[in-house]
Amino acid sequence: MFESLNDPVDVLTAFLEGGFEPLRFRWKGKVVRIRKVTGRWSRREGQAVLRYFAVEGGNDDTYELCYDPRGPRWILSRAWNGVA
Repeated sequence: MFESLNDPVDVLTAFLEGGFEPLRFRWKGKVVRIRKVTGRWSRREGQAVLRYFAVEGGNDDTYELCYDPRGPRWILSRAWNGVA
């Protein structure tokens, strides 16, 4: 199942070697531990550069997280595999 979202989430982030990546996030009262970052890309929106991360959580659930520096804030953009 695929779900298109725009939910703000709290994300524990690691800052390494001039970059960063999500480690886990809280969504709907649950903490999702990120097992693996499977993709990353950027998209410009006006002056801001949005950073996207495709990640795997437990039970092979897949998520798309977006870091928006204008907030700064994290958004859960999409979820797959029976996540509701």
